[in-house]
Amino acid sequence: MGAGIARCLAVVVAISLTAGALSVASAWVFYRDDRQRSHSTMVGTLAIELPEGKALATAVLVDGCGILTNFHAVFGPWYVTALRAPSREFPGTFTLTEAARPDGTQPSARAIPVVWGDYRGPDRHWRVPHHDWAYLALDQCLGLEYGHFLLRDLELDEPAELIDGFAAIGYSTGQQMADPVCSVQAAASPGGNRGWRHDCALEAGDSGGPIIRRGTLTLVALGMGSLGDPGGCPSGRGRFGGDTLARWTMGCANLAVPLTRDIIDRVEAAYVAVAVQRVLIELGYDAGALGAVDDPPARAAIRQIQREMGWAVTGEPGHPLLKILLLRLKLIVS
Repeated sequence: MGAGIARCLAVVVAISLTAGALSVASAWVFYRDDRQRSHSTMVGTLAIELPEGKALATAVLVDGCGILTNFHAVFGPWYVTALRAPSREFPGTFTLTEAARPDGTQPSARAIPVVWGDYRGPDRHWRVPHHDWAYLALDQCLGLEYGHFLLRDLELDEPAELIDGFAAIGYSTGQQMADPVCSVQAAASPGGNRGWRHDCALEAGDSGGPIIRRGTLTLVALGMGSLGDPGGCPSGRGRFGGDTLARWTMGCANLAVPLTRDIIDRVEAAYVAVAVQRVLIELGYDAGALGAVDDPPARAAIRQIQREMGWAVTGEPGHPLLKILLLRLKLIVS
């Protein structure tokens, strides 16, 4: 029985792929298309190649050595995650298209998934929209060189509250573009899970792009897709004959993943864990593959250094350990 279900899912995957490209979330452009060319060196493209196909999304630097984007951009549509659980098996390539090295090349780095939301199931965008996020560690710390956004938990207390003063960045046109003026609104999904609805321009390729407080470096959400009520939105694409949709409502809107306190805490913990792992590797310890912070080699290396320093042996990374390791590395280098 299980094998038969797996075969059926495999057929679904096969017929859902077109020309080797994975289907990524597409959404709407409301009112008029007032997007303008953007040149942020803290936003880039993320290319992921899974066995089922390729995907290109937007990702944003959120610390010295890591990026945030959508879960679905990293692990694929729901039917792919039904066949294969999310893992670190397939890293991507993050590229800063608006920066240049002295030799003229664009800075890029290998991006390894570290921690992510539980965004699975065919009804995931209704049931758990706030889980459509993933944090990836970079093998080169581009954020230290080019800067990064600050994460903020912006609470929208009232579902009906409409807040202006946001902007969004993405790559749906093939180059980095910004929607300079848009609004957001909190919305409760079934089960009480909360996402945001918004009118920032969002098309295929913009998934994972930052929604920021306009005029700041404060990241508050990630663009993720659309919500279309058959009675409130036209069917099909978000553009018809080059026109944009005239309005957005609670039943016809783009969706966003708000950065909750839980997401921010998990991202910050992942950053510290990977940073500890990086320094241990620099110091000559076998701490495993970059980003695999929960695997036995990383934990064993932490326990080893804790024993050597006379600390309690927990195998857990943390800020105190990171500070001491950085001091040790600095003494060795100097």
